[in-house]
Amino acid sequence: MGLRTVLVVALAGWAGWLLFRGLGTRQVPWVGLALLAVPLLWLGATERQWFDAENVIGRGARTVAPASAGVHCQRLGETFTSAAADLGHVRWDATGAADGPAVLSYETCQRLRAYLESSPDERADPPEDQVVAVHVLTHEAVHLAGEQVEARTECRALQRDPLVARTLGATPAAARTLAERYARSVYPRLPASYRAPECRTDGPWDETPGDGVWP
Repeated sequence: MGLRTVLVVALAGWAGWLLFRGLGTRQVPWVGLALLAVPLLWLGATERQWFDAENVIGRGARTVAPASAGVHCQRLGETFTSAAADLGHVRWDATGAADGPAVLSYETCQRLRAYLESSPDERADPPEDQVVAVHVLTHEAVHLAGEQVEARTECRALQRDPLVARTLGATPAAARTLAERYARSVYPRLPASYRAPECRTDGPWDETPGDGVWP
């Protein structure tokens, strides 16, 4: 539960108590209730937007890992208590299966929200940080599907970026462009453990060799 949720619950409880007490004394503090209603409505609306965005992001992950627990977007407060500095991560249980949802950093989820809220023209040419955020979602979804080796996960994610981008609202052309941008501009800069010579056009890890499409 994030701080915003706590504030919504606290304000709603305060407003309910004032109303209950006012009805009992026949002196309802309408001015005080009106003052509480403004932040309550604003916080409630932004909290609803957060949950809606998280649900859409989760659907993006489930296009790759249908049986998974989806994703959890870190709240701002979690960034100060989390030991992980990654843009996203998946925990594994003793059997090697994903333990719970993929956890996406607050930063990643903010960039995914910006991508979701952008216009079709903007999604056709998003900034690199949004391209990376979409790929992080795909990468963690591949982990949720059971792959643990980072280089293979990255290669499988490259080839599933168009699918996830379409789930987030991109046109097929924009989704393809996003995947190509990541493969061309970001993938070569990754640490060596995330790259492999097998991950290339018509290479051993190309899931559709011979079709002339990469990734």
